[in-house]
Amino acid sequence: MADSGDSFFKGFILGGIFGAVLGVLLAPKSGREMREELGEEAEKIYAHGKTDFEHARKAAMKSFEEGRDKIIEKLTKEKDDADENEEEKPKRKTRTPTPKSKSE
Repeated sequence: MADSGDSFFKGFILGGIFGAVLGVLLAPKSGREMREELGEEAEKIYAHGKTDFEHARKAAMKSFEEGRDKIIEKLTKEKDDADENEEEKPKRKTRTPTPKSKSE
């Protein structure tokens, strides 16, 4: 999924650049008119790129948060299971050392 979005974005940018170059070469306009038109097109491309980037950022953040939540949930469950298993184990009796008498 990330690859198709990346490819789309690259294609979008390259298509915009290619279209702008063709527009300059084929348009019968004065230099000033052409620069104004190119500036407007550049602003449109920038706005589209900014919007696409924002969508990608939000999707990545959502995926990150979902993954983080799943990991936290899994670790919490594992910890709880480990705590339950520890409580179920029979307690081993530990020997307490007997004090030595002073005569020894």
